[in-house]
Amino acid sequence: MTPGGARDDGPLPLLFTVLAFTTGLIDATSFLALGQVFVAAMTGNIIILGLGLAELDTALSSALSLLSFAVGAGCGGQVALPRLASRHRGLLLAAGTAVQAVLVCGAVMFASRYGLAEPWTRRPVVMVLAFSLGWEYAIVRGLKVPDLNTTVVTTTLTSLFAESVPSGRQDRRLVSICALLAGALVSGLLHRTLSTLAPLWTAAALLAGCAAAAYVTARRPGAERWG
Repeated sequence: MTPGGARDDGPLPLLFTVLAFTTGLIDATSFLALGQVFVAAMTGNIIILGLGLAELDTALSSALSLLSFAVGAGCGGQVALPRLASRHRGLLLAAGTAVQAVLVCGAVMFASRYGLAEPWTRRPVVMVLAFSLGWEYAIVRGLKVPDLNTTVVTTTLTSLFAESVPSGRQDRRLVSICALLAGALVSGLLHRTLSTLAPLWTAAALLAGCAAAAYVTARRPGAERWG
């Protein structure tokens, strides 16, 4: 606990900010390169699903993304968290983010091998990325760091303007929104200047770095304050 009674979150807010940035990278790439479908913004997917019911390809991709996100969230929240609940929060984040890094890396390797020109190659990538982000969001919720959201912007944006809370909490909300925005911006730039898959490779590297940083900091002296 901090002197004011609030829980000490150690490096988790910084790591969550990086995760929000990677979400922006991945979701923007999904929309730009995988058939205008989201793998994190499930509200947008529901709208796209409704609009695209007359077009089987768009509707199917949106439905697969929704289902995969739900399965990922279920695996993270119902399988991983109960088994790791007694572990230090940094170690839990390290394990969860390492799994996500492997999933994203696997998706981008598949895309590199088979390309993204055909629906049959895009859909597996959509499903793995959506699963990874559902998994991430379940882990993030389980870590209970207030006012920092790595996936959902609508709730955070509403809270930012609808609630009167201490400035520190509002700063966290603003940071998470800006991180998602920055991730989408960088994704678009990398998509144009380097390659379609450059944002996903970047996201995989950042996720691996987050996992390593969470593990190392959780093992340092004094880490019990935020565990």
